[in-house]
Amino acid sequence: MKLTRTTATVMFFLASAQLFAQPPAPTAPAPPPPPPLWDAQIGASFVGTSGNSDTASTGADFAAHRRGLVWQTESSATAVRTSSLDVTTAERYLGMLRVQRKLTPIVGVSTGVKLERDQFAGLDFRSIIDGSLSWALVKRPQWTLDGVTGIAWLHESRTVGTTVDDPIGNFQLLSRIPFGAAGDTTQRFTFYPDFRTTSAYRSEAEVTAQAAMNSRLALKIGYLLRYSNDPVPGFKKTDSTTTASVVLRWKATSPAPAP
Repeated sequence: MKLTRTTATVMFFLASAQLFAQPPAPTAPAPPPPPPLWDAQIGASFVGTSGNSDTASTGADFAAHRRGLVWQTESSATAVRTSSLDVTTAERYLGMLRVQRKLTPIVGVSTGVKLERDQFAGLDFRSIIDGSLSWALVKRPQWTLDGVTGIAWLHESRTVGTTVDDPIGNFQLLSRIPFGAAGDTTQRFTFYPDFRTTSAYRSEAEVTAQAAMNSRLALKIGYLLRYSNDPVPGFKKTDSTTTASVVLRWKATSPAPAP
């Protein structure tokens, strides 16, 4: 069958329209940018009343990370103080330093120290020094899950009773879910079994969420629940802390070295 010029032209345009109407081939999402060589942030909060009531509540927290070619370092500190009618009703100080390195894409070695002072929970001073293995259990752009398993030494100087020096375990899961590039939420659960006194196990559960307001400022909220099955005599088993703070952030302009 012989096609006229008009028929051929119409068929050409129909074929072209069908070709351009096809949806474009899906493209792979761009990989997330590498983390900075280092980052640090400081948060602060304050609530005060006067008149019929006279109360004040202050809080401060600090966090920093350093990502070297071999070793990675992270540190954090938290301070909370509440007073009513010039009488301190709550005061707690926490500090942590951890150093780790990767052995394989999944397994690493880790060591750290955790310090605590909370006289309202019967603790003049508590320290935990551990040596552990770290595990990169899930590593996806939309979710990461890391684990720590190790042994540690617990030292407690108590406001009442005897000093405690016990070998303990250190088992932790840490989850992080980003909210795009503007923020993230983390969930942590840590379990400390006591190898000398099995009933003296402790656990901690913490949830935080942070959202950026600009490149320097962010809002952060957090909730920490601590449980001690065998607390200092005369004190409760459970303590909780809720915080909301404004955070000031800094980070390096150079990326962390690729492993």
